[in-house]
Amino acid sequence: MLAQRANPLWEFLAVADPPAPADVIFVFGSQAFAVPARAAELFRAGYAPVVLVTGHYGRMTRNRFQAPEALVFRDRLMRDGVPAGAVVTEPLATNTLENVRFGLAALDRAGVTVRRALLVAKPFVMRRCAATFDRQAPDVDVRCCPPTTSLDASIDREPGRFAARLVAELDRLDRYGAAGDITPQAIPAEVRAAAALLNRSPVAGGAVPQAPAGP
Repeated sequence: MLAQRANPLWEFLAVADPPAPADVIFVFGSQAFAVPARAAELFRAGYAPVVLVTGHYGRMTRNRFQAPEALVFRDRLMRDGVPAGAVVTEPLATNTLENVRFGLAALDRAGVTVRRALLVAKPFVMRRCAATFDRQAPDVDVRCCPPTTSLDASIDREPGRFAARLVAELDRLDRYGAAGDITPQAIPAEVRAAAALLNRSPVAGGAVPQAPAGP
């Protein structure tokens, strides 16, 4: 039931482009180890010579990781065949806006000129990641390259809360667009209608709860 009702949101949020040669693979931290695995796959395929990993702690990692997300992901990248010298870390960012700003600053300090970037993050935040780049670094050509997965395989919490998190992502797009942090996104009427239905309907045996702040 969740996949059917949430699919319009997923299809809108989980932007995915075919990869192309780039200057950097730009990785957004989270609790999802499929993210560094995808970044390592892109690196091994020769799409970029550098991997940037950005992220401090989030609500989903604060009590789970023993180090900031950027450092945990760095270790995963190295385990998956990315040389330490090819990884730039930025362990202070606590939100997507800081991920982009702090990550680009870290690359600049490392002497990496960024004109083209492959963005890797959890699928349902890809639209916001790209919109943040578009506002904050409009001269950088970006492609969204999330892990290749399905909605069902991406459920990382109780289904009702996952549904609420997808609905909350639309709210983030609205709010951050209005604030000027991201390029405003035109959310189709059918996507808003699906979100409203999720808010009104039982999911996995209970009403969709309000999603707390988090990744």
